[in-house]
Amino acid sequence: MVLVGLRGRMETTPVPSVLDLFAAPGGLSLGFKDAGYRICAVVDSDRWGCETLTHNLCKDGTLLIQSDIEDLQSKIRGRTDVVVGGPPCQSFSLVGRPKINHLRLMEKRKRFIDDRRNRLYKHFVSIVNEFRPQFFVMENVAGIISFKEGRVRDQILEDFEKIGYETDVNILNAATFGVPQVRNRTIFIGNRIGMKNPFPKRTHFDPLKRVQVKLEESGREWKPYLTVFDAISDLPPLQAGEGEDESEYPPVSNLTSYQRWAREGSTKLYNHVARNHSERDRELFRMLDPGQEMIDLPEKLRPYHWKTKDNQPLFVDKIKKQRWDRPSSTILAHMQKDGLMYVHPNRKQARSFTPREAARLQSFPDSYRFMCPLTLQFKQIGNAVPPILARAIALEIKAFLEPLKLPIVRYAE
Repeated sequence: MVLVGLRGRMETTPVPSVLDLFAAPGGLSLGFKDAGYRICAVVDSDRWGCETLTHNLCKDGTLLIQSDIEDLQSKIRGRTDVVVGGPPCQSFSLVGRPKINHLRLMEKRKRFIDDRRNRLYKHFVSIVNEFRPQFFVMENVAGIISFKEGRVRDQILEDFEKIGYETDVNILNAATFGVPQVRNRTIFIGNRIGMKNPFPKRTHFDPLKRVQVKLEESGREWKPYLTVFDAISDLPPLQAGEGEDESEYPPVSNLTSYQRWAREGSTKLYNHVARNHSERDRELFRMLDPGQEMIDLPEKLRPYHWKTKDNQPLFVDKIKKQRWDRPSSTILAHMQKDGLMYVHPNRKQARSFTPREAARLQSFPDSYRFMCPLTLQFKQIGNAVPPILARAIALEIKAFLEPLKLPIVRYAE
């Protein structure tokens, strides 16, 4: 069977086109779509991820391909202006591991880049080589840029250079582009048109740091970071275990501009369900002030497993209450486990964030529904690229594209 994306949809003025690999849940695609791109096809191997992609992105001719990247290369052909994706490189992340054990583990891996989980990017390189887009954008964890004294980064740059792409890499903090979350991500941008790669310029600043707020070349002033309050203070209060996957918006006055943006185009509130917590955890949540972590509790109240055998703190932010007046901590897929690092700042609610609150903090609009069970909603949201960050990248490279008149993706299943 041959599936064709965007067949026969040529326009008088073509718009730039995108192929999104490792696409679920769709943060990169949504950001590029909001920047005026046409999404030719989205590719992912996860069943539930594909459900979310289908519901939100595949209603206007976008082709969905559910496939492992290893099985994709012999079956996919076509042409598009931009290829994007975030190949999972699981072991580059330090999250969830004691530092000493992590370092010992890494020393045992002589060719870490050849670990299957970390070489998936090589398939990304091969598909870029097949499609020959004008630009590609590859996203990954911040740790990849310095891992192994930069040898992994250099290997990636070399692999793209071999197929004819001038590639640059930067770490971008999503908060500096208007996302209400501190999230540092490594962004590789490459092109085959012989130019230095453009990266977006920051639009927001941290008001707690003593920096001079200056005018950008656009003439616009930098704005202060968006906060947890800016993002979620309008959402209905819930207790642990309460909420519905689809509900009505309650009347709210004095919405922030971010909240008005998030609600636009949505008549229902989706995925606003609070997970259950033990009464012991809820009591700990109430004791914490916003911004405090487990280590700030009296020692007799800390969970028994909070220290290592040599009495050193372990996971000192295992319980952390977020602050109203700051961006949230980085939203991670680990939220599917327990959510204890994302305690709601309102003491009366005594719970962790709902998927909708996490999605707001990731800059997904309320119309974007996550089509999977509760724990997988947290996983999808934590793995996503913030759409607002993706949009900033998309707008920056858009000025240098000469869009194809008939972008197309063919997939023979």
